[in-house]
Amino acid sequence: MAPTFALQFLAVATHEAPDYSIADKSLAQHLAEKLRYFLVTPHPYEDGTTREPEALGGIGGWTHNAAAQSLLLARRTPQVWALLSSDEKQRADLLMQALAVAAHFSLDDDNNFYVLLDGASHYHRSWNPNHVAGYVGVIIAASLYFGPEPLDEFFETFDFDQFEKRLDAVNFQNIRRCWTYNPAIPKLLMEGGTIALGEKSVLARGVPTRGAGVRNRFTYDGIPLSQPWAMHRAEAVRLYSKAVRTQVTIHGKDTSRLLERKSKATVSPWEGQMGMCHEFETTDWDGLRTSAIYAYEGVMIDIGTASTLKILGEWKSAEGGDMIERRMGVGMADLRFKASEGYRGWSGGKENFIWWEKDLEPVGASYVFNLWESYFAPPPVPTQP
Repeated sequence: MAPTFALQFLAVATHEAPDYSIADKSLAQHLAEKLRYFLVTPHPYEDGTTREPEALGGIGGWTHNAAAQSLLLARRTPQVWALLSSDEKQRADLLMQALAVAAHFSLDDDNNFYVLLDGASHYHRSWNPNHVAGYVGVIIAASLYFGPEPLDEFFETFDFDQFEKRLDAVNFQNIRRCWTYNPAIPKLLMEGGTIALGEKSVLARGVPTRGAGVRNRFTYDGIPLSQPWAMHRAEAVRLYSKAVRTQVTIHGKDTSRLLERKSKATVSPWEGQMGMCHEFETTDWDGLRTSAIYAYEGVMIDIGTASTLKILGEWKSAEGGDMIERRMGVGMADLRFKASEGYRGWSGGKENFIWWEKDLEPVGASYVFNLWESYFAPPPVPTQP
């Protein structure tokens, strides 16, 4: 995932300084080249895949949100947009529309499906942030890219057969193959209906789930496309929702703990302060979860979306932004400290040992934390002993 977050980091840097030169090319030129790589696949690979995000929905947002934010920033950076051909711009529009369809299917208030757009992957919009926040970011980016009213009009007039032809015309086979993997999906997109969970569903095998499809105006927890800040605020409040605890009880006297790789600390410097990442104290299929890597998977999505909102002037400090920024400071600093020290956590019914160099750095943590430090307030003063 590191290259994905490097792309988003480049998009942010380019928006700020498009003419800055590295290796005899402007940042605008570098970003345009990176975008072309996944917008244009001349011929499918031997296995039939192409390079664009497959617009799956749900957990696909781990990486798809970064692509959506990068396209939005590129469109808002004239020096980049001017470098793309008319065909490449049309491809960018089509990809953003496809990502928006996936967001609608997996998040809209009228859809209560327990599968993603492959018709197989298990998911629900109520699950932990790492499953949900990515496509919340995608729908925010799409609304700012197209405008809320044009995007809603696109949803209301969506035609699967025509859209599939457009995908084929630009060789977006990843999306087409994903959306047609289960033959039931095209009809669900167009008309809504029911789809039963598959044989691999642990707790609800064969249970029918329902939705209205995507031919309607989008709302998420009652929030329309015209309120991107409110959408992000709701997700951020959930993400940074815990008071910091280092020793989370797993069962009996067994707790999570620091591995003391850098110091003799046994608790976080921000112990007790509000803003700890949701995934340090939550649940999964097997019971309690307290996990540094799952915590990172939430913030790697949130920071990208939050940075775009800051850069484009959509961050509302007086409407909860200041509170979120303070909580974010606690959550990010606490996560970095625990990962630097090493963290013995619990997920999937077993212990795990996570630390920065082994687990976070390889998946792009330096890019994510650099964005946080560049655009948001530093962490508050540590808790006094």
